[in-house]
Amino acid sequence: MELEIQMHGITISMMNIKQIKNWLLLTILFSLEAQAGNSRNRTDLGGPTEYHSPNMYNTGSQIERIQQAINEARGTTGRVVIPPIDATTGRKVWLIDRAILLPSDMELVLNNCTIKLSDQCRDNFIRSGNTGLGIAEVRPLKNITIRGVGHVLLEGADNPRSTGDHNKTLSTEPNGNYNLSYGSDAGKVGENQMGGWRNHAIILAHVDRFEISGLTLKDYHAHGIVLERAQNGKISDITFNVRQAVNVHGTERQILNQDGLGVRFGCKNIIIDRCQGRSGDDFINIGLTDTNVDAGQENVNVVSGSIHRGKIDDITNIYLQNWQDFYSISHRAIRIMPIGNLRINNVFIENMTINKLSNQGLVIEHAKNVMGLFVRNVVSQHMVVSKGITHASFRDILRVGTGHAIDVQPSETVTIDHVITIPN
Repeated sequence: MELEIQMHGITISMMNIKQIKNWLLLTILFSLEAQAGNSRNRTDLGGPTEYHSPNMYNTGSQIERIQQAINEARGTTGRVVIPPIDATTGRKVWLIDRAILLPSDMELVLNNCTIKLSDQCRDNFIRSGNTGLGIAEVRPLKNITIRGVGHVLLEGADNPRSTGDHNKTLSTEPNGNYNLSYGSDAGKVGENQMGGWRNHAIILAHVDRFEISGLTLKDYHAHGIVLERAQNGKISDITFNVRQAVNVHGTERQILNQDGLGVRFGCKNIIIDRCQGRSGDDFINIGLTDTNVDAGQENVNVVSGSIHRGKIDDITNIYLQNWQDFYSISHRAIRIMPIGNLRINNVFIENMTINKLSNQGLVIEHAKNVMGLFVRNVVSQHMVVSKGITHASFRDILRVGTGHAIDVQPSETVTIDHVITIPN
């Protein structure tokens, strides 16, 4: 019997899987059309009247001038370019004390520049401007682009105030304890002693139509790129470079988590293309646990709230494609985890080469809550694990090494085709 999927009231069989993928890709591409019109054909940076830049201002800190450029570009050019050199200070590094906040209809172009978190910063590199501490009602935004041109580096602090997710306690001596992560704020009166969303590198929440491309994220403080209730977007050409440690005054200090990408509650119609590098925790984690915390709170992993609101917060139509030489130092290369009431529908994983250094490969947990998982053209030295999956397809999977290539039970609704193991 063929696997059948209900989509928009139409029953589609596994024999038409290529048509399903093409249809969903067209849906995403059409929904991105308005945003693409803002950035397409812009191979150069344009003249000075076509964008704002922090170099247009000569007073204020670096982050103040970046934010001033964004605020003044809103409703005018809709475009901000951060250049390689700060003309006001002569520095080749943009050292920021707080997050760059982006509104709707904004393109942020990072032109061969380095942005680094200062030792005073306990915040993200970039965040959608609809979120933050104390913002309980997150208003939707649209059309946000973060685009790197040339070599663009976003780098964590030399002596970070806080690292790790909401489950980690700050410590100046964290090594060897999985519950502790380094932070110079450890033990300081009046400072939060836990990690959380403020440690992530980039967060987009409740954003419709977005693009993030052309970035290297190095030694960030928790997760790299986190999408929360975002839809109709694309992430591409991202390199992650972390090592779960920071050297503070000549001594290595443990940093926990450092996942690459997080796709959280409510994300829909998203392409994630051409990623590489290494993460500390999961390279990508699709899913979230309902921890019953409202938006704007501090000790939580998502700024838009960790309360599953029903079907609107299910995750649907996620494409992971063309990732080469990527791995997780300590956890999974790809993790899908629809815990509790969360449901994940239609995840496409295609053309992947997982580096042999990865601690684990592709792992699907709570697989009974996944409807439509399509895995094709994957090379790994680890077994694909998806116990209990009921609606899925696994094709052209190569495990290099010994043992079984896949831990999946075939059935009338689970297809396994050309899945093999070869010796090293």
